[in-house]
Amino acid sequence: MMGYYRTMERKAAGGRTGQPYMERFSAGQQGTGGRGRQGTEGRSAKIPDIRQQGPRPQDRSRTSTRSAAARRELRRRRRRRRQALGFLRFAVCLFLVFGILVMVKGGIALAASLGRALGMGREEETRSLILPEEDAAALYGDRYGEKLAELLERNEEAADYVESYPEREVYKSQPIDLTQELQSGSVPLLMQWDKRWGYDAYGSNMIGLAGCGPVCLTMAYLHFTGDAAMTPREMAAFAYDNGYYTEDAGTKWSLWTEGVGKLGLVGEELPLDENRMKQALDDGKVIVCSMGPGDFTTEGHFILIRGYDGNGFYVNDPNRRSNSEKQWEFDTLRSQIRNLWSLYG
Repeated sequence: MMGYYRTMERKAAGGRTGQPYMERFSAGQQGTGGRGRQGTEGRSAKIPDIRQQGPRPQDRSRTSTRSAAARRELRRRRRRRRQALGFLRFAVCLFLVFGILVMVKGGIALAASLGRALGMGREEETRSLILPEEDAAALYGDRYGEKLAELLERNEEAADYVESYPEREVYKSQPIDLTQELQSGSVPLLMQWDKRWGYDAYGSNMIGLAGCGPVCLTMAYLHFTGDAAMTPREMAAFAYDNGYYTEDAGTKWSLWTEGVGKLGLVGEELPLDENRMKQALDDGKVIVCSMGPGDFTTEGHFILIRGYDGNGFYVNDPNRRSNSEKQWEFDTLRSQIRNLWSLYG
């Protein structure tokens, strides 16, 4: 041992390896916290925990790349899920709409079937109540029988007219007094199927079935002249004798301009304009309208407009009293009016 230390001392004195070795040894003991002889700091120092240190730059880069890719994938999955849910909602809604349409269509068809069945039952009941069996046989065997049956089906107000058809000759021979109708002071309301004139001829037809034109002109004539001698019977004869009746169309439109002039009245064609119609009525005129299919007819018909107020126009319908007891908005009439004329005298 003593020899060893002497040897070391000689090497240190020679200045070749001893001092650097000891310095390195001492530095190594201090840097690693070992228990060498160089001080006491190494005894209390702890070994650093690499887990507490942040990731290295290259690790952070790889982590960021993986996180961005994961987020993109997550967004794609969410987008696909939303698209799938949206398609599913659309399919469900489409299925529900289709189902509702099928149910509505079926309900409409069922209601129509029930309506037809009820209508047929009501028609048979009405016929059986109005006409005795022998009268019904006589009616439907007559050339006007089918038309009268159609009139009764469409308009129950004409039931008494249809029922009294077998006794029509009695009414055709009686005089007509319209003084009571003139007492109202306004435009009188006359029905074409009134038994007093409804069985009289109008061309090849009867006034009760095709005489709406002459009856409307009679209402206007009575209003402006007060001449009760001009009844629907005489007016139908006037229209027919002067060429204002045709087999196909019934009453010609020229009756309302040329024809009324022969009676001392003035007829002018009007545009289908609400303000112009109201102005004509304000001037004391009446308006005759040729109507197409709708609320008043299934083919063609004439009505008379006699006034208006804030709720609509007042109408004289020679085929139905119920239509004459209510008011009509212009928009409702406009879609059904074929042509119209103002009359005054």
